[in-house]
Amino acid sequence: MGEKKVSMRQIAQICGCSLATVSYALNHTGQGKISSATRLRIIDTAKQLNYPTTRTTRGKKNRAAILVTRLHGESVGRRLHLTDLAMQLEAQLLELGIPSVILRLGDLVEDWRKILAVSPSVIFVLDGGCRAVAHVNPPCVTPMIFVDCDNDDPLYYKILPDYPSLMGEAKTRLGREDLFLVAEPVRSGQLMTLLSQGFAPQDVFFHDGTQSLSAFLEAHQGRKGVVVGDLLGVEVCGQFPPEDLAVICSLDDPGLFPPQTTLLPAPNADKAKAAAAVASDLLTLDYDPTQGNRILVKGNFPANG
Repeated sequence: MGEKKVSMRQIAQICGCSLATVSYALNHTGQGKISSATRLRIIDTAKQLNYPTTRTTRGKKNRAAILVTRLHGESVGRRLHLTDLAMQLEAQLLELGIPSVILRLGDLVEDWRKILAVSPSVIFVLDGGCRAVAHVNPPCVTPMIFVDCDNDDPLYYKILPDYPSLMGEAKTRLGREDLFLVAEPVRSGQLMTLLSQGFAPQDVFFHDGTQSLSAFLEAHQGRKGVVVGDLLGVEVCGQFPPEDLAVICSLDDPGLFPPQTTLLPAPNADKAKAAAAVASDLLTLDYDPTQGNRILVKGNFPANG
């Protein structure tokens, strides 16, 4: 059997730093944005593992894979949201000269070889968890960027709306602190926790088809609430006074909602632009590894102007 190939991910795990920091240390000659001690530790570890430190991405023709995840029993609203996000991301990448392939899949591990078949230089995962990456075969050595999801893994970039800011704006606009929440289900448990943070458990409804939305709204008559999702917002506005609702929307189509509705745009276009910029920086090695890899995209409302 041949010698097992060493990846930058293994070096990152041994050194206790991010994949971006390892890539920066091995592909930049100057000290730049990381300390000498960190650089020397990474290079020494790479040499011990016989990792060839002269690799470079210069001159390589880049291609992106955009993975749109599926959920059992998912709503039309979720599919529309992720399809629009994928198309926005595809357009942003094309402007940067990076062609992409959109793949819709249910299981990252089962579909891994299908993903590798497109030879991606960078992989985007839309509303997916990162735990499955540890189980793919062959191991993943391609940069991955998770969009519309959240996790604590330091190896991956995460791009998501600034939900704490959006929820705070909803409370200000509606003039109430005790709001309820209605949202589409997401694959990332950590993102579900972030969304429901600050809400009483009985005031949170994830629209996964297991419980009655009408019954939940009936129980909250006289209250005010936040809805996450465009088509879900339209549905809720049909059953609840729209003046008592704030909708966090991503499709940039305000005509969907009654004029009394408070709209808090978190456009897919903004998330796609941020994700494409991160990919470009990673592929050209023009990034700051000290800045962190969790990017919160601000909501598009006047308070952020």
